[in-house]
Amino acid sequence: MRDGAELSVRVVGRGQPVLMLPGLGMSAGSWLPFILPHLGRFRFHLVDFRGAGGSAEVALKPGDVFQAHMEDVQDVIAHFGLRDFLLAGISLGGTTSLHLQRAGGFVAVKRYLHIDQSPCVGNREDWQHGLFGSRQDELFAKLRAIVAVLDAHPDCPRFVDLPPSARIAAGDTLAEVLAMMAGGKALRPLLRAVMRLPRPLLAHVPLPMARLADMRTYLSAYAAGGHDYRASLTRDAVPVTVMTGVRSPLYAEAGQALVASAHPRSRIVRFERSGHVPLKDEPLRFALEFGRWLYDAA
Repeated sequence: MRDGAELSVRVVGRGQPVLMLPGLGMSAGSWLPFILPHLGRFRFHLVDFRGAGGSAEVALKPGDVFQAHMEDVQDVIAHFGLRDFLLAGISLGGTTSLHLQRAGGFVAVKRYLHIDQSPCVGNREDWQHGLFGSRQDELFAKLRAIVAVLDAHPDCPRFVDLPPSARIAAGDTLAEVLAMMAGGKALRPLLRAVMRLPRPLLAHVPLPMARLADMRTYLSAYAAGGHDYRASLTRDAVPVTVMTGVRSPLYAEAGQALVASAHPRSRIVRFERSGHVPLKDEPLRFALEFGRWLYDAA
């Protein structure tokens, strides 16, 4: 990367290049079951963002985390000399893709796949389709409460290193937020119990954003409302496929549909039984629709 850090990128297959951008905390390996049938026709570049997967030990760059991820993607594109490539992004990967598009980075993109992400995370007077919709103020207040607890312990590098009282305070709220995001109230007591495990046991639990610096960065970025990409959606004549989980508690269909509104060949694929991650909720249907997107089949 331009700052000298090394990012993990798996390259598999041969043929038309495809750049795959993951969600927050997602490993590039999550794409593997869906790309394996297509390795003879496509060369997939599977990125692990800083702090996750094969890049788990790579520290986030200071400043705007969305800009930082976009710069890393620019560096990946330049490193591999990608031209006329397909681009796919889910959640955080979708935000990063739109950030790239706003910066003029879709000039080399042939088709784009956008999976369950709003083009504007924060609600505005003219926009109520941001993260968690009408419950956004409630969610953001919880995110800021977690950050306040973390800020009180700047010398603790990881969540497990927090003093027990702080770990319980932050962990209970984090469990509530994660349960809200997953759309399952039953998850809250389970997550709460995990967060309250004794330190020796919790140290072996693969928590997302285990580094407190990463947790602070992401929680603060989302609580600030992120970026508004609506104005730049019409800049490129690139067909877009939007895959949206109808049961997603994070982002409303109406907001996601805007991403596909600029190009006449764009389309929306609705996953009726899916939440935020169709790969997990409807894997067979996702595999089918992913193949259709790859081969540009209606």
